[in-house]
Amino acid sequence: MAFKEDFKDGKWPFGGEGGPGEVPVPTGAACIKISEILALADEHAGEYSFGGRADTLPPVPGLFVDEVGSVSVPLDQAQAEKLIAKCEKSPFGHNMDTKLDENVRKSWQLAPDQVDIKNPLWQTGIEKLSETIASRLLGYKGVPLQCVLYKLLVYGEGGHFLKHQDTEKEDGMIATLVVQPPSTHEGGDLIVYRGGEVEHRHDFGKSDGSAPYFCHYAVHYADAEHALERVTKGFRLALVYSICLPASMRHLKRDPSRKLADDLADAIGAMGPEDESFVLLLSHEYTKKSIGDLGSGALKGVDNARFRALEEANSAVAADKKLRFFIAKLAVKVNNRLDEEGWGRWGREQAMHWYTTSGESLGHWKDSVLKEKLNFLNPGQETFMQLWKAYGNAEDVYTGNEGPIKSTRYSRFAIVAWPASRNLENVLSLISAELAVEELLSRRPVDASTLRWFLDAVSARYALGPSNRVARKASLRFSRSFCELLLDASDADLAKRFFRDYCPRLGNLHGNDTIIPVIIKVVKAFAWGDVGEALLDVLGNRTGMFQYETPGDSEMELLLQVADAVDDAGARQDLIKMAAGKDLKLRTFNVVDMFWKHVILPSDAQVFKAMADKILKKEPSELGPFVECFSKYVDKRDTTGKFAVLEEIASKRMGWLKEKIERLDKFDKTFSWKMPYAEDPENPAIEEFLRGPEESMTTEDVKKFADIHDAKEFINSYKEENLYEASCNMQAVDGDEPFVTITKTREWFDNAQNKLARYRDELAKLTEHFNGPPKKARRD
Repeated sequence: MAFKEDFKDGKWPFGGEGGPGEVPVPTGAACIKISEILALADEHAGEYSFGGRADTLPPVPGLFVDEVGSVSVPLDQAQAEKLIAKCEKSPFGHNMDTKLDENVRKSWQLAPDQVDIKNPLWQTGIEKLSETIASRLLGYKGVPLQCVLYKLLVYGEGGHFLKHQDTEKEDGMIATLVVQPPSTHEGGDLIVYRGGEVEHRHDFGKSDGSAPYFCHYAVHYADAEHALERVTKGFRLALVYSICLPASMRHLKRDPSRKLADDLADAIGAMGPEDESFVLLLSHEYTKKSIGDLGSGALKGVDNARFRALEEANSAVAADKKLRFFIAKLAVKVNNRLDEEGWGRWGREQAMHWYTTSGESLGHWKDSVLKEKLNFLNPGQETFMQLWKAYGNAEDVYTGNEGPIKSTRYSRFAIVAWPASRNLENVLSLISAELAVEELLSRRPVDASTLRWFLDAVSARYALGPSNRVARKASLRFSRSFCELLLDASDADLAKRFFRDYCPRLGNLHGNDTIIPVIIKVVKAFAWGDVGEALLDVLGNRTGMFQYETPGDSEMELLLQVADAVDDAGARQDLIKMAAGKDLKLRTFNVVDMFWKHVILPSDAQVFKAMADKILKKEPSELGPFVECFSKYVDKRDTTGKFAVLEEIASKRMGWLKEKIERLDKFDKTFSWKMPYAEDPENPAIEEFLRGPEESMTTEDVKKFADIHDAKEFINSYKEENLYEASCNMQAVDGDEPFVTITKTREWFDNAQNKLARYRDELAKLTEHFNGPPKKARRD
């Protein structure tokens, strides 16, 4: 769908309004001033792309390729054909898929581990070249940038690569270096684009006749759009390097002019109520991985210059005027539906994914009602069209109940800033309740009245608590932090209100063991009569939250852990009484030990029998902790009947262990790719492969897919249903006939060997304990 159709109503992402040619300006005098000053920081951004003759590199690299031998340059036809025979065709990425299509890309490639450069002067020359790159392209003069060989490329006649962007192949990658050794080919210029227009043409010495005699190079940012024009004659060889920041230099400081920093500091200090926040869109494209790994250290060129200027200025302002900075990925999805009148708007939604400036992910925030308006700076004086058109990606047409729907997703990374004094309010409004309560936690101690205000604000913003129609509960992360705040407030009514109305029921909730330590503190800090009923409800009932993750501790496990740690006799009695009535779901030795101490040991014969019956009904795979624990307390000298029950439990467990050992003992003990128990009756060829010795296969001849989505759906369902007795990686490959590559991993073999050793050890211990002479049992 055309860009103009997506925004024909003049409503732009996150509150912008105006025509496509209109230049938006921020609101607030101080933000307008900040935007103007940041325009001056562009001079510190460095060059977008450059290249030329690589005088630091020797004309003879000394290339050596396995099974080919020495490769001389310029590359002649005989050697080129030998080299191509060793190479694989170059794929390209599209929407997270890997494709092969010579209409898009025609070349051959070798991985760096197949290439050896024997000239000892080559690496020295690369290191000297990296100093030039640091100074010119990135403004990081003196920084030891790392040039990592990514691949060797060969282009024959007709070889080309249409306009594309590089993906980040290495951690900390910020740019790409292309080195072309001496060459006599024709055509094959490298074109670098900026904003859709040609920024630089690299001909690698063809125009001045130096291409056959010297190495040449070109450098461009990793996210820069570029294309390789068609080779019209001969063969082109190129070495592609990833240019990376060293891991220790993620937050590099620049040295912009002092006056610019002073002017920015004055503008930041002048921010008033009308300047509550601002957003600075980043000009380069980044990935979640680069931002997650490097944070602001991933910023390049003008983005780096502008942000460093803001940081330096912010360090100079008074404490009560300082800003808090975040990185956010802004995304807007525009849907259009096809009906009898043609394509028409079918809704729009926007979202933000937040990061700290060090790269920590803070979570995803969705604004489906489009109520959030952001205050955008515009130092480049760009129009609405320039700000968004180049950042849209059309998604595939989806046919739903309403008919064909086509979506376009516009996304950009941005720096978001607001006064530190308003951090709590802005985090609560724009990021999450979890981050907001953690901000409050950093201000401890917090009084009860502030906590009541905060609960009301959270309820209003996120529809939590009984006053909302759906009565949603808070998250575990939020509850854990709020419990810590309750300890300082010492307000029993507030604590009761929180556990009754906001804290989720904890049974089986993923990660629920992380809140037990602070709940124990709460039980010790407040009178049990004030908070006991509400706490029993959250500890003794199963969560109502839907979750994909592995379930957490059971209700019985939670209740026993709290009972074991508290001093109040009434609290302990109520907790144990409730625990004894719950389903017997105990998975670790420590909790089973609590079960023995608080339930089994003090029980009468009737209660003991009831508990023993519950244990004997459990699956033998779950009995390990019970046998291990009870064996420490009772032996053959027991006269209460407990050892007889223990023997019955142990016998059931030992029979299961013998079956498992026999099964695992059948396959090879030395490593092989065979996974003999893999099952896939619907795809016998895949089942045969998984059970056999081969490491990888493709589905090209055994299973057909309608399209790439069909292949991906197959992978998702296969991982859920068929990989209990196997381990492998699967990747969908697009093309005229999409297929899936399946590559085995060692995980299944290693897990099986570990299980075998563990089961044998446990069986040996149980055999000795129950068939050997009695040992003195503990009488705790």
